[in-house]
Amino acid sequence: MSERWFSEQELRELSRPTMDRAIEALDAGRGEEARALCEEMKNEWLMLHDLMAESILGLISFVQERMGDEGVQAAWETSMEKGWRRHNDAIRALDRRALVYLLAATWRAHSASGMGEHPGAFEISEDEEKVTFRMNPCGSGQRLVRRGLYERHGYGKTREAHPWSYGRRDFPLYCTHCSFMNEWLPIQWSSFPLYPSDPPEDYHRDPCTWYWYKDPEDIPERHWQRYGAVKSGREPG
Repeated sequence: MSERWFSEQELRELSRPTMDRAIEALDAGRGEEARALCEEMKNEWLMLHDLMAESILGLISFVQERMGDEGVQAAWETSMEKGWRRHNDAIRALDRRALVYLLAATWRAHSASGMGEHPGAFEISEDEEKVTFRMNPCGSGQRLVRRGLYERHGYGKTREAHPWSYGRRDFPLYCTHCSFMNEWLPIQWSSFPLYPSDPPEDYHRDPCTWYWYKDPEDIPERHWQRYGAVKSGREPG
C-alpha cells in the first residue's frame, strides 16, 4: 500500500475557494498568507481563461476547415442566438451608468490580472457622449495574435472580407465573434448595436476599442453602415 499523500484537512483546504481562504487569512491577521493566496488566484484564472480562449479559436478554425467562412458565420449566429441574446436583452434593461461598472469588471476578468505572456491591459476614458474602453492588448483575442498562436498552430483567419470581419480579409477568426456579439446580431434583435467597437488596425500595436454611449441615439451611423444596415427609430426600452 502506498504512502498517503495528503491529510483530510489538506484535502479540504485544496477544495475551498481561494478567495475564501484569503479573506479568512486577512481576518486572522495573516497578511503574508493572504497575499500569497491572492497571487495564487491570479494564476488560477489565467490558466483557465487562456485554455478556453484558445479552445474556442481551435473550434471555430475547425468549423472553417469543414464549412468555410460561411460555416463560421452560421456557427456564431446559431450559438449566440441560444446563448448571448438573453444577455443582450438583460444588458439593455440596465441603467446605462451602472453598466460601466459591469463592463469594467468584464475587462478586468479578461485581462487576467495582467498575468501571462503579453498581459492584458485596458484604459477607460469619458467624454460628453460616451465611455470608451481601449484594450491594448485585449486579454483574449489580441493576446492570441501577439502570442503567435495563429502561426504556431495553424489557426484560421477569414478567407475573404466580410461585414462581420470589419471588411477585412485574413482577419483573426476568434475576433469575428465580437462583430456578431457587439453589433450585427444586436442590430437585428433590437435595431441598435450593443457595444459599438473598432478592432485594432495593427494587432501588435493598436488597441481594440469598445464604446458605451450614454444615449444610444448618439451611436455613429458607421456601426450600421458596415453591415449594410440603416440607423432608424429609437432603441426599445
